[in-house]
Formats: sequence, C-alpha cells, structure tokens
Amino acid sequence: MSNDPIYMNKDNEIAEIVLNRPDKLNALNAEVWQGIIDLFSQAGDDPDIKVVILRSSVPRAFAAGADISEFPIVHATAESAADYHDKIRTAYNAISNLNKPSIAMVRGVCFGGGCAIALNCDLRYADTTSRFCIPPAKLGIAYSLLETKRLSDLIGPSRAKEMLMGAKVIGAQEALSIGLATRLFGPEELEVETRAFAENLCSLSQFTIRAVKTMVGEILEGAIEETETSGRLRTAGFQGPDYIEGRDAFLEKRQAPITPDSVHSTSRSGGESESTNQRATSAP
Repeated sequence: MSNDPIYMNKDNEIAEIVLNRPDKLNALNAEVWQGIIDLFSQAGDDPDIKVVILRSSVPRAFAAGADISEFPIVHATAESAADYHDKIRTAYNAISNLNKPSIAMVRGVCFGGGCAIALNCDLRYADTTSRFCIPPAKLGIAYSLLETKRLSDLIGPSRAKEMLMGAKVIGAQEALSIGLATRLFGPEELEVETRAFAENLCSLSQFTIRAVKTMVGEILEGAIEETETSGRLRTAGFQGPDYIEGRDAFLEKRQAPITPDSVHSTSRSGGESESTNQRATSAP
C-alpha cells in the first residue's frame, strides 16, 4: 500500500483510485483535490484502462468531506479562496468528464465533499455501513449551484432540499431507495461485486458504453431531441467494428468477441475518445 494520500492501482483494464488518509477519515485537503485531478486525467489518457473505481483504503470511511483544518489557510484571502474552489471544481470535472465509466465504491462515512465526488462518478456501489450527508447548513456556507443541481437531478428537488437544509444523514437503505446509491451489498460482498461489474463493462463494447455516458450527459444538460453529437454517434455506431462483428455473430449464431481497439471517436464537452450480480438490490 502506498503512503500517498491518494494513489492509483492498475490491474489489467481496471484502475482503482484510492483515497488514503485513514487517520483523517480521508478528509479531502488541497493535495488530495490535486491528486484527483492528476489521477483521473492519467486514467482518461491511458488507452488500456476501461473502468475506474474510486474507493477508500479503509472500510470505515469513503471520505469525511473537505479538510476543515486547512480552511483558515485556503480562505485567508479572496484570491486563495478562489484558487481553492477552482481546484475543487476542476477535481469534480475530472471525475464527471472522464471518458470512461467510473464507479464509487462506498463504505462507511460519505460526507460533504466525499459525497460530492461519489455523485460525480457514474455509479455508486455501497455497502450497508455507508452513510451519506452534505452538511453546509452546519457550517453556515452555501453549497455550490452545480453540485446542488447534480444532487437534485439524482434524488429530486424536494429530497435535495431536505438533505441540504437539514444536514440530514442518509443511511444505506434510504440512499438506495432515493437513488443516492446505485446498488447496495453486504460489507463482505461489496468489493467482489463492484469488481465483477467493472469486469463485465470491460468485456462489452466500449463504443456503446461511452456513447451511453455521452447521451445521458446531454439529457442532463437539457437535450430533449437528437443533438449533433447524438446523431453522429448513432451513425458512427452502425459503421464501427463492434456493430459489424456483433451483427455477423448474431446472424451466424456465435459469440461476438469485443476487440480492445474497437473504439471509435465520440465527443462530448471534453472531446471524449471512444476508443450483475444477483445478490444486489437495485435502485429504482
């Protein structure tokens, strides 16, 4: 295990980005925010990586939120505060704009900024010890508009208001029922099931998976009709090697292998390159 406060392990086509400040319950300081930016950028640029899992090095906490002990320093001047919040926004964007699927594997405390980085992942696989909370009302600060929108898009405006206004702690079962958690497992199952789903994603068409991520992103940004990007993806899919092999395999009644280099070009805002578990409970 690395002694760095955040590090990446790569195992074949899956990368794990690991939060590693166990003595601080993975409280997110400036070094960790920068590490998120750097490591998600590296994962996005690595053509061998197909899925990223964001996790903790310890079971009792995913992340306890921003490291408030450094607030007097980072908020010492208006300029330093602006730089700090720009870094946080860049870290969120590094996660949400990743050009491949991301899964937050959540155990224990998932509070504040820790909850925000989990929400910026595509999926949140959690265990029954997980607890979620965003507590700006306890600190007398305003939560960011973009992260408020992200929370509202996920769980609805009324529940978002209740969670933010009341600094409400959401337990694992409730998190699943309202959509904060995508799936819920027992503590002994979480890692195995998260890994199994990641491996399943690696075995499928990367073009389709990344196209889905792009399409859902456009819908969340307000698209209600085909856009230039979605239309281009629809056309490109029928010309790509994954479709051709899948079609031929279907007609020939055989299994279609997905080749590692059968990724076409998609693009959302960041110019993305396109290069099951049965024991789980699913969110509605």
